[in-house]
Amino acid sequence: MKKITLLLICLQLMSCAFPTYVTQDQKMQSGLDFNNGKWLLNTINAPYFVSKKLTKIVIEDFNKQLKKDLSYVPLTKGLLLPPNISFNPDRKELSDLKEGTKFDYFINIKAKVVKEEIAAVDYSSHNNLSQEHHNEIVFVLEIYDLNNLEVIYSKTINGSVAIDKNSNNLILAKTTDGLILGAYKKIKKDINKKSL
Repeated sequence: MKKITLLLICLQLMSCAFPTYVTQDQKMQSGLDFNNGKWLLNTINAPYFVSKKLTKIVIEDFNKQLKKDLSYVPLTKGLLLPPNISFNPDRKELSDLKEGTKFDYFINIKAKVVKEEIAAVDYSSHNNLSQEHHNEIVFVLEIYDLNNLEVIYSKTINGSVAIDKNSNNLILAKTTDGLILGAYKKIKKDINKKSL
């Protein structure tokens, strides 16, 4: 009985900061057809602590969709790639990607931390500060059709969570890593809904 009472008191003192995700821009020519072609995933550009986990999830998710395994740039031999592949590339860049990889589709992902001011569990005297605390990320996923030299899917999501400046409770909030994984899940859900 004492444990239940203690748990209820703790829950009353805690509050949660819920994340929000906003789609900044998007482009999709048509539903993605995973039934044919060779697919290549670029090295994911993400913060160190989430990069390995995100890469594993992305590879597993796309392997479920494809009839053949997804190839991953660091594990694929014989590729000629520029060191940095820009997002929203022009036709010349896509043509160079086709020449250098011999693949049909190319997936490019970038996740960036904009602000990181909150821990997963946060307790501090925010009411002494003049503004809210935020965790904020930007997540971009693009898929290129290297045969038709065009971007066939592009989506950018801003993820954020905020703690009010007047809060002095124990706060549970998503870390930037959690926001990045949450943004990816939203994009993957969108891809699954619109694809063959």
